[in-house]
Amino acid sequence: MNEQFEKIFAQTTTFTAPMLKASKLAIAGLEKLVAFELATLQSYSDLTIARLKAATEISDVKGLQDFYTTQIEVLSTVRQKMMDDAKALTDIGSGVKAEFDKLAEETAAELPKVFTLKAA
Repeated sequence: MNEQFEKIFAQTTTFTAPMLKASKLAIAGLEKLVAFELATLQSYSDLTIARLKAATEISDVKGLQDFYTTQIEVLSTVRQKMMDDAKALTDIGSGVKAEFDKLAEETAAELPKVFTLKAA
């Protein structure tokens, strides 16, 4: 009885191993995405708060002119940051996809072995 249980457990483990690996990959990808999103949120929040504080410091026309000049510079920086963030997000997605593609290839290569073991 114990031998049959071990055989069934081994077969089940063989079949579920790819799903377990896929779940681990999905979680790792989610961790990367959440870390990226939190860092991005913090960065944009810090920038927004800094600009709001700068706006409250305007006390004359020259201060207003300086604020607008700085705003133009900030917009240029934000534009570049958004492009960099989009690339980073794309890289995360591409990396996760590549890992899933590799897992799919490995799993496909193992299938004939699994069915051979099952038939034996």
